[in-house]
Amino acid sequence: VTHCRSSLSSECFGHGFSTRTGGVSLIPTLSSLNLFSSSRRRDAEAVVQENRRRLAVHAGFHPLSLRLVKVEHGSRVWVVGRAEPGSYDAMVTDRAGVVLAAPGADCMPILFADPRSKVIGAAHAGWKGTLMGVAMATVEAMVTEFGCRVSDIMVAMGPSVGACCFTLDRQQAQDFLRIDRGCVPDPESARPHVDLRLANRVLLQRGGVLSGHIHDHKEMQRCTSCHPEDFFSHVRDGLNFGTQVGFLWIRGTD
Repeated sequence: VTHCRSSLSSECFGHGFSTRTGGVSLIPTLSSLNLFSSSRRRDAEAVVQENRRRLAVHAGFHPLSLRLVKVEHGSRVWVVGRAEPGSYDAMVTDRAGVVLAAPGADCMPILFADPRSKVIGAAHAGWKGTLMGVAMATVEAMVTEFGCRVSDIMVAMGPSVGACCFTLDRQQAQDFLRIDRGCVPDPESARPHVDLRLANRVLLQRGGVLSGHIHDHKEMQRCTSCHPEDFFSHVRDGLNFGTQVGFLWIRGTD
């Protein structure tokens, strides 16, 4: 099992971003550390649970403490401890030992941490969620629910598909062009390329997150579609694709 880490503070928090290596999934597009199964993505539940156990042992948390975002490609945020919605794309907590995990396989897992208030968040940012503002919705939940200051919040951006491999139709790309012209390097193309990473960074900075608090390590900037040896990718592998996660917890009971 291998995982990537950002330069996010490790004194208060444990965190990381999983890769595809070190698991037991045998289906080629899910091999080998796939962390999610569904009716469309047919990895056995026992296999997924073993993969999650392996990640937990490797990273240093209890497998049963893992909470995985229930993706709906929107901007809903769940405050852990309240009634859980059927689906949501982000969650926040101040509870030590609860491991928040956001999935990704081209979509970007984003982790949030406030070392002053000891509050964390995790978000799944696909192109729809990015446009709906899921990243800042997570920040705003940390501020509203736990009294965090935006200027204290640290953000770690996980692996995602790069603009080299991700395209949308022109109308959808126009929405990213309105965020920042750099998000769409070829707007006149029939299928313009779109930079999800830049879009999320711009939106976070506009929302008040300090530029120096947005961690986007070079290792995380590798395109998930271009690096099949390390990452799963929906763009590359089709519907039966595997899932990696970004995960984060407050140290204290781990």
